[in-house]
Amino acid sequence: MEIGDIVISLAGHDTDKPFVVVAQVGTDFVLIADGMSRSMESPKLKRKKHLRVVAQSGIENPTNATLKKSIKQFIRDRRLYAEE
Repeated sequence: MEIGDIVISLAGHDTDKPFVVVAQVGTDFVLIADGMSRSMESPKLKRKKHLRVVAQSGIENPTNATLKKSIKQFIRDRRLYAEE
């Protein structure tokens, strides 16, 4: 799990929601944000085992706008794939 990975939460009140990893904290934790409910100013601390990596966003210097854009693109691509 690396910075910029798009992850899906597997546990907690945010289950099944997509986020982007914005920082690593030690070996077991990461900070995640989505630019909307969880901004870069207040990311969520989450255990790695409660997350599943689903894609790489390629974001190097994340901002709230780039997080929103990459998550929306991921959701759009996922819907297109589901329709095929």
